[in-house]
Amino acid sequence: MGISIAYQGKLSSPDLITDLITDLKARAAAAGWICKTMDELVAEGRVEGPGLRGLSLYLHKECEPVRLHVDDEGTFVNHFYHDLLRNEGKARMMMEALAESMTLTRTIAGKGKKKKKKKAAGGKAPGLRVSVPDLGAKPSGNFLEQGLRYNWTKTQFAGPEVHVAVCALLRHVKERYAPDLQVTDDTRYFEDGDHAKLQGAFAHLDRVVDLTARAFESAAAGSPGPTTIEGLLDRVNDELAGADDKLH
Repeated sequence: MGISIAYQGKLSSPDLITDLITDLKARAAAAGWICKTMDELVAEGRVEGPGLRGLSLYLHKECEPVRLHVDDEGTFVNHFYHDLLRNEGKARMMMEALAESMTLTRTIAGKGKKKKKKKAAGGKAPGLRVSVPDLGAKPSGNFLEQGLRYNWTKTQFAGPEVHVAVCALLRHVKERYAPDLQVTDDTRYFEDGDHAKLQGAFAHLDRVVDLTARAFESAAAGSPGPTTIEGLLDRVNDELAGADDKLH
């Protein structure tokens, strides 16, 4: 649940990175955004491993940065996965932790599915539910390689106008420096430019978050004592029964 913009691709030429940095630093200064080059990020300890070029732009305190970091071939790279691939020990620890998390969520999700089948005969299942997702199989060896090419910026807490600004920034990068840049916008504003629909998406999510928070508060307040995650989610979903009617 959330609103983010994902992007992946590469510069039409690796040599364009210098122009990209100069251009976006000027745009950031004009807009009042914070801008950090890769050299500054490494010096400040925000990025652990060198080997990349580019910059990060901080458009709003409640918005994740737009990270435009490229490797020697000009491909936009996720610096977190880039660092992990350079550190075998840290990568192993992360993969083991992720595998344990997946095992736990599959177990909880499996129990939840069985319980839903038993309740199905008793009435209509609520449309709005909180659940622990089944994340699938154990992460494979190429998991980090896939993540290396995937970048995203969550705009959910910054509001629709900041979302518009991020889209405009990525559109500029695509048109001038990276024609094959693939952008996936959860609201589809990047594709259709529909501002009314964008505002509606943010308003809807705000309402869902509010309803869910109230459901958790009510479930916790009504709890007779310690409980399992599965038990808590069952009580939350009972609170959310019929919540779809409150979203309109």
